[in-house]
Amino acid sequence: GRHVVIIGAGPCGLRAAIELRMLGAEVTVVDRRKRYTRINQLHIWAWCGEDLKALGARILEPPPSSFGTNADLLHVSISDLQKLLLKVALLMGARVYLGTDFVGSEWNEADGAWQARLGPSSAAMFESGDPAAAAVSLTDFAGELPSPAPPSTIKRISALVIANGFGSKMGQNHGLQVVETDSLRRESAIGLICNFKRANGLAERKLRSFSMAKQFYLNLFSEVAEATGAELENMVYTKGQESHYFVMTPTHRCLVEAGVIIDKACKPMLARHNVDDAKLDAFIRKVCAFEFKAGESSVLEASSSDLGVDASMIEYADHGPRLFDFSRMRRHVEGLTFIPRPDASEDSSDDDEDEGDEVAKAAAAASRAAKPTKDLLVTVVGDALIEPFWPEGLGIVRGFFSVLDASSAIAAWSKGASQSSTRRQFERAFSQLKTLAAATRARVLRENEATYALDPASRYRQIDVKAN
Repeated sequence: GRHVVIIGAGPCGLRAAIELRMLGAEVTVVDRRKRYTRINQLHIWAWCGEDLKALGARILEPPPSSFGTNADLLHVSISDLQKLLLKVALLMGARVYLGTDFVGSEWNEADGAWQARLGPSSAAMFESGDPAAAAVSLTDFAGELPSPAPPSTIKRISALVIANGFGSKMGQNHGLQVVETDSLRRESAIGLICNFKRANGLAERKLRSFSMAKQFYLNLFSEVAEATGAELENMVYTKGQESHYFVMTPTHRCLVEAGVIIDKACKPMLARHNVDDAKLDAFIRKVCAFEFKAGESSVLEASSSDLGVDASMIEYADHGPRLFDFSRMRRHVEGLTFIPRPDASEDSSDDDEDEGDEVAKAAAAASRAAKPTKDLLVTVVGDALIEPFWPEGLGIVRGFFSVLDASSAIAAWSKGASQSSTRRQFERAFSQLKTLAAATRARVLRENEATYALDPASRYRQIDVKAN
């Protein structure tokens, strides 16, 4: 019966809307963008694929009915994933307002409750240097509102879920601390992505998606460097419905030597004025023209054959290649907090610890559940909580798990758990989530994925079922 506002209608924001609606919450989702235009392909783990199928993938389109049938790589485009989850969220009764900015939260003295203030959005809202601005397209903000016009305020809200992507400052605005880590090696710290248009010809049909890391293919990556000048640490190719999608991690040195980076002393090195677009185009075409798989044409060779044009004429499916700096990764120190009402006294009982025997604790929880809380629960999920390392496909699996962790904490709190208990529950889960990677999954996650559920203990090995 609580009203939850979710900031961000990306995959994790919409997945949160679905989960919270299933738990009985009233849900409103707001997002600055008016359109879903991102065609980058997301590499997703097997559990995520099964979760999406349970939510209607292969029944509702997009993604296409062939979703999950690629034996080489389980993937989905960002826009297709958003459209699927948007449909399900709306069918579940969530309210979604696109082209809408979350202005802030405030205490309404007359109502004795928190409220959210909303306003119109524009691409200009992204500050210069904002890491999220690199993913912004002006077409995302063009045209009329595709959803109903939003109200100026949403009254009597109990919780706020921040799901507006990497670079988000919303958590910090609500008192949650963010740290930057530089755990990645400098050689692995640059990401380069691009999308070439599909030709949909016979040669392209023979292409297979692949994911490779230098540590496992040393000889091949040495051949790539010798032939193209590109020193790569990782290389992922996905044959999507709309595009040939590449994500790779070139070294700083090879980008400087290729002339892509104009001034290696410039800070930040990847500032737009410091990147030679023509040389970046030439660099990426050399890489994409290399035959990574023996006996199989390169992507550009196949497209060139199907279209009957030179490989240099193959067009991009979007605005062209983009570079990202992963040298410093952002994550929250904690992902859940409570904002006290302005008139709250230090001896407020909202955060009372449960004492006594189990009967007394149950009675205290029931008492808290019966009275509307005056404090605002704020939690962060998805890339806003912890930035992913794209080549490992961590974004969606960690994002969806963080949604379940946050939803589980909100559910416990709504049933009467104290604030301290709710924080501990979320932090136990977050301590496991932030260690999850391709190399640690067997140590962090339970083996039987079929049993994964809302309860963090059903997913994380180090959380005892009795702990919750």
